[in-house]
Amino acid sequence: MSQATLGGVDRPRGRSPGVAMGRPQSRLSRLFTLESLVMGGAIAALFVLVVLPLFFLLIGSVWGESGFTLEHFTEALSGRLYLQALLNSLMLGAWTGLFSLLLGLPLAWAVARTNVPGKGLITLTANLSYLSPPFLTAIAFVNLFGTNAGLINVFFRDVVGLPWIGFNIFSMPGLVLVTVLHTFPYVYLLASSALQSVDASYEEAAQILGASKWRTVFSITTPLVMPAILSGVLLAFVNAIALFGSQAIIGLPARIVTLPTRIYSLFDYPAQYGLASALSLLFVVITIAALYLQRSYLARRSFVTLGGKGARPQLMDLGWVKWPLFGFCVLVFFVSIVLPYATLIAVSLSKSWGLNFWQGLTLQHYKFVLFDYDVTQRAILNSLGLAIVAATVAVFLGAIIGWIDIRTHIPGRKFLDYAALVPLGLPGIVMAVALIQFWLSMPIALYGTLAILLLAYVGRYIPLGVRAANTSLRQIDPTLEESARILGASWGHTLKEITLPLMRPGLFAGWLLVFVPVIQELSASILLFSSSSMTLAVAIYNLYETGYTEPVAALAMTNMAIIAVAIVIARKIGGGGIGKDPDKAPAPQGGTA
Repeated sequence: MSQATLGGVDRPRGRSPGVAMGRPQSRLSRLFTLESLVMGGAIAALFVLVVLPLFFLLIGSVWGESGFTLEHFTEALSGRLYLQALLNSLMLGAWTGLFSLLLGLPLAWAVARTNVPGKGLITLTANLSYLSPPFLTAIAFVNLFGTNAGLINVFFRDVVGLPWIGFNIFSMPGLVLVTVLHTFPYVYLLASSALQSVDASYEEAAQILGASKWRTVFSITTPLVMPAILSGVLLAFVNAIALFGSQAIIGLPARIVTLPTRIYSLFDYPAQYGLASALSLLFVVITIAALYLQRSYLARRSFVTLGGKGARPQLMDLGWVKWPLFGFCVLVFFVSIVLPYATLIAVSLSKSWGLNFWQGLTLQHYKFVLFDYDVTQRAILNSLGLAIVAATVAVFLGAIIGWIDIRTHIPGRKFLDYAALVPLGLPGIVMAVALIQFWLSMPIALYGTLAILLLAYVGRYIPLGVRAANTSLRQIDPTLEESARILGASWGHTLKEITLPLMRPGLFAGWLLVFVPVIQELSASILLFSSSSMTLAVAIYNLYETGYTEPVAALAMTNMAIIAVAIVIARKIGGGGIGKDPDKAPAPQGGTA
């Protein structure tokens, strides 16, 4: 028999080194290898976290005391209270999508295509706005524009004597304002990326043929980036209708009831699980309908640009116009970042919030929430533990599911990838209702425990782990892993020594993307918590509901401090590329994009 030398050892040609010197593995031993067990466990976890809860949500919506029924959907689609909630949600989503477009697109165009100064400030504004919890922004604006006690309203009413200048935050415009400050980064980030990538030769050709700069912008550039713009508007719409905290804090006092707050009210005793399930599925229908309309619009048009490497776009010289545009960017930064954060800091340091707050500054409220009040202490520890574990589990499962999709030919692997992405379009309150329906029918009592919160967080944010792992795996040349296996390394050893180290920056970015929303998650937590499993966001909401204005602000700033520390630590551990401009990051090692 011909021999081949591999690693100093003579081995038969054409055989794997792992089996050449021993007997062939039996079917049973192959079934229980580490690779099979890990992949099987990841698939089972995905079904328990996502597929089965959504299946029970569907069953719960059409099952009553006497069996199959459509009465839940009939009531949801005919009852005045539920139709009004649906209409309010659609109005909120539509206005938010429109103003996110009007705010995000000019900022994206200014950064990508003009010589406006302060581009770093614009990018910082979008990033901080995305990271800022909307319910904290809502609390800050209530302290400023509340009808009776809002600082700015009180100033104009009692000091200036012009009460008509004040702004009532407890209104649909107020709710839209707070929501847009969180959702416009979706349009900005997607549009700016598209504007930087589009082939600029088309714009140059239009200008050579006599088109003005502004006509080129509206006739050439905007249509080319329309898919990215519509995707950003769709994300803004879906996120706007799903946010519970801001809709409860601003909407309920204004008697503006939306689908999330209406679903929340159905869990008052006696809980109406079937009707809550039907209303939750309306969310899914709205999301699918919005996606269908977007794709129908795009399908009727072509957005393909022919050619190889596109020319780098030339920055438009705006002349004196760049200064008003820069002023607009500064205004957005002030309203979305400076105003809410400065307000929360001022409230947290004041003995009593009012026009003379600066006369009695104190750290007593931080002492209260961090050292004296056991409820907030427990909530902080619960949120930290849940966020760390949920982010780690989501990224681990995402890495395995991504590996199955990219590196194997297992039948049904695409279904796993699609199933893992489903929660991305589901509001947190829908995932909470699905988990309640599923686990209430199981013999294991998980409702109100930290375990069900962990399941909710991992299930809701596993798409972020899958996408991060998927992107990282596509940048790693599979021949590196194949070489290790040929040289005798086991699957687990290859994963540990080659695949995971090369994926580290991407995995830590994914870990951070999960950790940040979990630490501030309210929509699902508000239905799943108990006194022993209270989280940081729920503690803030409950303190706000009971009127503890100053401690709420102190706890809110503690929340933001935790997020800031997590970002710094993740960047140090995961590599300096996390959070930096991808164009300045080093090229991936041994990878094919």
